[in-house]
Amino acid sequence: MKIPGSILIVRLSSLGDIIHALPAFHALRASFPDARIDWVVERKLAFLLSAVQGIDEVIPIDTRDLRSYPSRASWRRLWQPIRLLRARRYDIAIDFQGLLKTAFLCLASGAHERIGFSRDLVRERPAHWFYHRTASKPSSEAHVARLNMLLSEAAGAAHGELCAHLHPKAEDVEAIEIRLRREQLSEFIVINPGGGWPTKRWPPARYGDLAVQIQKRLGIRSVVATGPGEETMYEEIARHCKETPPIHFPVPFLQLVPLFMKARVVIGGDTGPMHLACAVAAPVVAVMGPTSPVRNGPWSERDEVVVRRLPCSFCYGRSCPTNNECMDISADEVYEAVVRRLEKAR
Repeated sequence: MKIPGSILIVRLSSLGDIIHALPAFHALRASFPDARIDWVVERKLAFLLSAVQGIDEVIPIDTRDLRSYPSRASWRRLWQPIRLLRARRYDIAIDFQGLLKTAFLCLASGAHERIGFSRDLVRERPAHWFYHRTASKPSSEAHVARLNMLLSEAAGAAHGELCAHLHPKAEDVEAIEIRLRREQLSEFIVINPGGGWPTKRWPPARYGDLAVQIQKRLGIRSVVATGPGEETMYEEIARHCKETPPIHFPVPFLQLVPLFMKARVVIGGDTGPMHLACAVAAPVVAVMGPTSPVRNGPWSERDEVVVRRLPCSFCYGRSCPTNNECMDISADEVYEAVVRRLEKAR
């Protein structure tokens, strides 16, 4: 196989899915150190790739306005980055998303060869028609990050490890260090209660009960990390921790990197911050329900997953007719998983 001189990665969103594509990117970079590797991403998420070394250029695009308010101006804004892609004349374009719009971007780039998932793996079935080569569905269920690795291998890269090297800015590291010193925190557990889908969220009241147990039985303080719009989750958690409420860290996403790297354990559901914790090799306890732990759970076998298995488990539903019964998991169960993970870390 000819060694590619230039590679285009297409993975527009979301935060967790971009993180899941990073091991495949590192495999490509390690296998083709002299190749130009560019990445097309939604503009609002381009900040994440600023922490990844080895990408020659991050090319931000906006596709949301095409869906919401398609106009001549929005098409013109999309055409400008496409013109840039076509001028690069990539040897290979790899679609890590499997949508019609991402397959179209690979086609529009004019790349000599297009690689994507097979019919059984793409998100939108017609997308696989756009590819010259595809990665087939494995015989058994596999993690998303490992599926992405199949695409890098289809491009000729050697098999890589599930790792993601993230390098936050010095000011983000300093901001976390200052905050930890101010709170006099040297040993702590991070709770991330958010989730993109309501069905993925463990009830904040249970996180509160868990924080109480961790404080009383282990003597370890809890930090609650929240993103924009998640402040009420912290407030409800704190209401269940009357004696020693957890400390609230409403920090930008990339400041979670140094925070997670100092944490004894990170606890959360199937969401971007949990995958970020996995990427930086922080110890993780995942509380999961509608999504499969094998496909979407922690990367390391040392990490813990707490899941309630039901006949309808892993339906990937964003709403639930059973009132989210799969997330009816007790604080005691999660506490026991935290203890097991702490023991493994020792």
